[in-house]
Amino acid sequence: MRFIRNFLLTIICIAAIGAGVIFGYYQYRGHKEKELLSNGISLMEQGNYRLAREKFAEAQQYENKITRYLSEDTLEEDLYKYTAICDFRLGDIDAAASIYDRLLRIHPGDPSLMEYRATCYAAQGDMEKAVEMFDTAISMDRKDYTRIYNAALTLREYGNTETGRKYFEELLADHGDEIDDLTRGKALCFLGQYEEAARILDGIEIQDPQVALLLAGALEYNGEHENALSLLESCEEDISSSPDMLNLKGTALCGLERYEEALDCFEQALPLSQEGTALHKSILFNRIAAVENLRDFARAKELAAEYMEKYPDDERMQRENKFLESR
Repeated sequence: MRFIRNFLLTIICIAAIGAGVIFGYYQYRGHKEKELLSNGISLMEQGNYRLAREKFAEAQQYENKITRYLSEDTLEEDLYKYTAICDFRLGDIDAAASIYDRLLRIHPGDPSLMEYRATCYAAQGDMEKAVEMFDTAISMDRKDYTRIYNAALTLREYGNTETGRKYFEELLADHGDEIDDLTRGKALCFLGQYEEAARILDGIEIQDPQVALLLAGALEYNGEHENALSLLESCEEDISSSPDMLNLKGTALCGLERYEEALDCFEQALPLSQEGTALHKSILFNRIAAVENLRDFARAKELAAEYMEKYPDDERMQRENKFLESR
């Protein structure tokens, strides 16, 4: 009996030690995964999406194998959500879409996931599905004005301005008395009512980068180049990582005939913008205009030829090309 008892105690001790080792091992893996996730998020905030994606890929090697295929575990899902953002920013749209499809199978009624997937559809050229999914996401909460704004901007970026206009026209008609000044300013900017937008946005006391960008854009469209530039320069830290702000700053500098500084802004903005979007196209066009105004017609012709290869149906550049050919 004593032998059996000792044997059982030995087995129990070994099992306890083994359990402790296994627990410690998985605890280490969990800590390592969280650390890499945190590092990746920090890199994303700096705009370094390529290195951030590498950190997330490394973190996936430490994830809990039991939740490997995206269960309800928040950490695991966050890891893949951030990976999808990096994939999208780096132009790997199909990879991002695949992740969102998997997440939507787990959370089929999540409007945020629908918004992200709709953005991928737009980037993939499937505008019909993009609009359908945006419509579904917006219908779940018609007072989520940020989602409406994001949807409108995304659709415009990929060539569908009319649906975005419809979203804002419906918003102003249905909730005009309820919306805040920032949302109203966004809507008016999108609809091209820049004078009224500038008046409303200028009255917002808290000036964050988003408000500054909207107000500067409205001022620039109103021809107030100096005021637009001054506003953008007041948030210089945010400009360096924002292709929208860099492009707008360059436009304001062009308006003030400071073309060398403007060209520098456009050159900085290009690698930060995503190819195929309206923003990327705008930066390319503005860069050509800056080079042309610097009287470097040979370089302007080269850039115009590259532009026409990407966008052969752009009538504005076709006219510009004819002018450059005469120089």
